[in-house]
Amino acid sequence: MPPLLATVHAYRPEDLPALHDICVRTADAGRDSRHLYPDPDLMPSIFAAPYAALEPELTFVLDDGRGRARAFYDRLGFHEIAVPDPGPLTYLGRSTSLDGG
Repeated sequence: MPPLLATVHAYRPEDLPALHDICVRTADAGRDSRHLYPDPDLMPSIFAAPYAALEPELTFVLDDGRGRARAFYDRLGFHEIAVPDPGPLTYLGRSTSLDGG
């Protein structure tokens, strides 16, 4: 049997369940988050589904060669990177501090 070939394809609506599953399985610093959040739709609704719904043409899926969306994200691991004086934290050009500064 030939080895499976992973491919990247544009997001399709039928990828949504796998997108949710990947998000739940990686939302605890790359590990499964079901023990942290009682609502399994919480993390996907914050971190993954909005991209697929609002910008589907900018959303891509890694397919493991079996026709299933798979995460390689959780195998990459997370590393803290020292950043000297990163400056103020912003989101979309706006300050994230409570005092607006």
